Formats: sequence, structure tokens, C-alpha cells
Amino acid sequence: AMLILVFLVQGSVFAVDLGSKTCKMWEVLEWQVVNSSCPASNPYDLVAKVVFTHESGKQRKIEMFHVENDKWRFRFCGSRMGKWSFRTVCDGSDGTHSDDSLDGHIGRITVNANTDPDIKGFLSHKANKFAIMDRGETDLKPYVYHVYMNQQGYEQQYNHSTRIWDDPANRRHLIADYWDNTVDNGFRIYFVAIFYSWFRKGALDRNMVRAVDLAAPDADVFDALEYTIKYAHQRGGRTHIWAWGDQDRKQTPNLLPGGVLGDDHKRLMRYTAARLGPLPGWCMNFGFDTLELPNPESITSKWANYLNDRMGWNHMLCARGWNNSAFAINSYAGFSGSYELTTTRNGPSGYEEIRDDIESDSSRPHLYEERHTYNRFKYVDPDSGQEPGDGPDQYGMGDGYACWPVKLSSAEQARLNEDGSRRLIWREQMAGGMGGFFGHFSVRFNSFGPFSQKCGCGYHPDSLKRALRCFRDFWAKDRFKFDMAVDTNRVRNSTGYCLRTHDLRNFVFFVENSSRADIDLSGMPGSQRIIVVDAKNEYREVNKGSISAGWRKIDFGYTSDWAIAIGNFGS
Repeated sequence: AMLILVFLVQGSVFAVDLGSKTCKMWEVLEWQVVNSSCPASNPYDLVAKVVFTHESGKQRKIEMFHVENDKWRFRFCGSRMGKWSFRTVCDGSDGTHSDDSLDGHIGRITVNANTDPDIKGFLSHKANKFAIMDRGETDLKPYVYHVYMNQQGYEQQYNHSTRIWDDPANRRHLIADYWDNTVDNGFRIYFVAIFYSWFRKGALDRNMVRAVDLAAPDADVFDALEYTIKYAHQRGGRTHIWAWGDQDRKQTPNLLPGGVLGDDHKRLMRYTAARLGPLPGWCMNFGFDTLELPNPESITSKWANYLNDRMGWNHMLCARGWNNSAFAINSYAGFSGSYELTTTRNGPSGYEEIRDDIESDSSRPHLYEERHTYNRFKYVDPDSGQEPGDGPDQYGMGDGYACWPVKLSSAEQARLNEDGSRRLIWREQMAGGMGGFFGHFSVRFNSFGPFSQKCGCGYHPDSLKRALRCFRDFWAKDRFKFDMAVDTNRVRNSTGYCLRTHDLRNFVFFVENSSRADIDLSGMPGSQRIIVVDAKNEYREVNKGSISAGWRKIDFGYTSDWAIAIGNFGS
């Protein structure tokens, strides 16, 4: 009885009722707790958890993260409306330390509806189609997933005045600029890469961090990354993160003391999960050229599983080239090789390959994560145009070529020119919703990731930007549906593709380089509205009135690439 009494007295001294808070769906709440008696030698190693319980009984669990001195914080995201309660746990159970100052605190949350239609929840999927949580975690809407990278203007992989992570406290303004540039180029998902800057701002590789840096994450970098995620999310967008780089450049966590899942790596991942887990609006890939890793699938899946177990809310993780249950996305490499998931060399070679890749696994969405930058495969004779950059990159990999260093076939070179880029993004969607990756490298990269305005593999020309904005705005009209199936036999006398819903009430066609198209609407009930859009220009609907079932000839008036939408997509 005496021991019980002492325990109750201690509990009454340290446990605090943190009161009640209210938030809207997809808003993030935060609490701070003071703890002056940390039992761990490194406060970032202390494990304290918080269990959130919804009135329905559903639970979510997240860890606290250390802020500074004697302060710890924890977060919650409103992902289900109604009443929630929480209790902190730091009593030696469930992998936690024993620290009375962080144990037993309680509180309450009320989550209300979010009336802002632009604010969505976490990225998810339904079968092999990307999805977004809309009004609730079970209210899924189809999502078109295409990533934009601009390393020339907002460097991600090399130290430069445009790299946010080199000086995150003073370069926040670049985030707004980067977002505006992303939207101007026709996208709503921007790309960032952190590498060893997790530990020390400006660090690109293992050689740029000291042992003392590994003891704590860099708070300034995390502050800027959070701002990046929130900035896009508040505007209806997303952030696509590469956690690490490649092995040859010493940018991977297996080089940490203890390697993957060593103490330094676990400390970083627990902190990442606790800080970023409750934030909607991002997904994360392990890195690039993962084939360079020893046992790459094992390393990358361990990384994903560790995060998956601790983030509290589900985020889509992936590793380029590997098919594993730890990953929520099938991410493809792009130069063939000994990957499990890869396009043909310099691929995809065409629409059929994209379609085959999507249909190879109906349980998860698919993403071409090789960067299909503008005119990447264009060859320029090195005697006629040198790389107008900074010479060899930081790893000595520059070689003076202006664009792709090997002369490929004319068909391969054309894959990412203006026509090829525009058609690739449309083909990816028309094949059933393949995710894509577009944009620009920088002059600081190398010839396998070229950037040269002079030689034609630089920024998107204005005409391509208009076409990419058209693609984005076309699909923003809720025209992609979960039950859409590929049905290419419904187009003849031109190169074209078809998606149609199961009930045949909605059709989307994309026709290339044509002034007219013959399309088959057999089985469509009644008469449906039809609009056409010139896919080379800014988004503008041309109303063609109504159309009935059967084979129909559509006259566009002039030759271009055309999108056709038939039906009522608002319901």
C-alpha cells in the first residue's frame, strides 16, 4: 500500500492536464512539455510516446522530439473528425524510457471540418492509382502525381547560393520562389533533396559532417523543410523528398557509424518521424542510384519500415528500383540494370511500356522516378558547344559535354524534346495514372544530368510550359476516376489513347498530331457533353455540344495534340 501511495503522489506531482484544443481537419497541433531530468545522456535519444485515442476507439501513436535544453514537443494532425483524447507514456513500457516528467500527461482535442477545398490530407492510393484524402481519411479522391525539379534555379544536390539547405535560416524566400516556379511550369509538387544536411546545414556527404554533428539533427534544416512542406500544402500542393543521395558520392546512411539502423541513423529517423509524421503534404524516396548500395533492397526497406512504424500517420515511402512491401509506391529506375523495377534503357520506350508497368502490380501506384528532364537525351557535338557551367562538379564528374555525352538514336533523343516531354506526361496518365518526374538539372551536375540553355537542354521553353499547365489544369477538373480503365481500341485512324469509366458515362481521349479523330463511344448511355482541348496551348475548353453512342468523327479544325473529355465529371 505504501508503494502504491508513493506512486500516486509522484504521479500527481508530474502528470499534468494539458487541457483542450480544437483544430480543423488536416491542421497540425503542437504541445510543449518541460523535462529537467532527462535520463538519457543524449536528450535526442530519450524515447517518450503519446497515444491519441478517437472516440471510436481508433488510436494513433507518435513519439516526442527534443527541442532545446529541457523542452520536448509532440504533434497531432486532425485526420478524423470528432473527439480525441491523449496520454503521454514515458514509464519504461513500449520501448520508452522511464521519466516521470514526460509520463502521464493528458489532454483532449476536438477536430472539426475543414471548409477550404484546397486543403487536402495525406497522399494515399486505391489499388494502383494515387489518391488524396479529401474531407476525411476514408474519403479518397484520385490524384495525378507528377514531380517538378529545378536545380538550376534552386539547387538540391550541390553547394551553391541557390541551395536552401546550405543556409536555411536566410534562404527561406527561395521556397516561395521555387513554388511559384513550379506552378508556372505546370506542376503542384516540388522536389527537394537533403542528404547529409539532416545533420549539418550544407553537408552533402559523409565527409562534410563530424562526429559531433551526428549527435543531433540540424534544427534549422528541419525548420526550413517544414516550411517547405507547409507552404506547398497550404496552396494545395505537395513536396517530394529525397532523403539521401548515392553511394558513390558518399551520400547514404550506411556510411554512418553503425550503418543503417545504427544509433546515429535511428536517432535521426525517430526525430524525423516525430516532427514530420503528423504533417500532411509530403512523401519520401530513399535516394538515387540505389544499385550502388551493398544489399540495396535490404537497406532501403529497413529504412522504410523503421519510419513506417513511428510516423503516426501513413506517408508514401519508396526506393527507386525496388519492389518491397515496405514501400507504398513502385518507383522505377530509368537505365535498366539489375534493378527489380526499371524502364528499358533511356525509357520508357513508348505508351505500351508505361501501360505494362502499371498493370504489372495492381496493388500499389507506380512512379517513374528517373528524372525526365527537358531534352536530357539530346546530343551536341562537344566541339560545337561546351558545358557552360562551373567545370567538373564537386565529385569530379563533369566532362565538358553540353548535353547527353553519347549519341543515341534519333528516336531516343526525341523522347524528351518538346513533343516527347508533352506526350510522355499525357501517356503516363492515359496509361492508367503513372507518376512522373520532370524539370531541369543544373550546370553544376554532369553530362548525364545536363543543363545548357545554349545547347537546348535547359529550361522548359514557354511553349512547353503552356502545354504542361494545360495538362495540369485539364486533370484538375476531376477527370481521373478510380474505375477508369484503359481502352485504346476505341481510337482509330490516328495515334490516340482512351480511358473510360466502368459505366461508360465518362471518357477521356488523347490524340497526337492530328486534325481529327475517330472515337468509339459504343455502350455509352444517352447523350453526353463533349469538350476538346488543344494540349499544346494554355488550357481552354472548346465546347462541341453533345454526342451519342457509336463511332464518331471529331474534327478539331487544325493539327495538334488534343484531349477530349466526354461526360459529366463533376459528379
